[in-house]
Amino acid sequence: MPNSFFFVRLVTHRPNFATTMTPEEQATMGAHIAFLQTQLAAGKLVVAGPVMDPAGPFGMAVYEAESLEEVQRLLERDPAKAIGRLEVMPYAAPPVVRPAR
Repeated sequence: MPNSFFFVRLVTHRPNFATTMTPEEQATMGAHIAFLQTQLAAGKLVVAGPVMDPAGPFGMAVYEAESLEEVQRLLERDPAKAIGRLEVMPYAAPPVVRPAR
């Protein structure tokens, strides 16, 4: 089966999370960023980062994987699940992607 792309959105437990993180939550975010770096190095993560939506910021990532199940298994190890839920949505068709530099 060819690789597919999956959009992941981190929905935090409270809308003002980005501006009211506790020290423990900051540590969790640090572990989350380290997790993302490992996925980038493994070739699974395409892009990730905060989205500054006027309705409220949120985290997003795009993964490339063989299946939805693979992404869900991978996200089970993401520390961010302690601060919110990770919504995974497959792309309906291959996205337009810039070739690797």
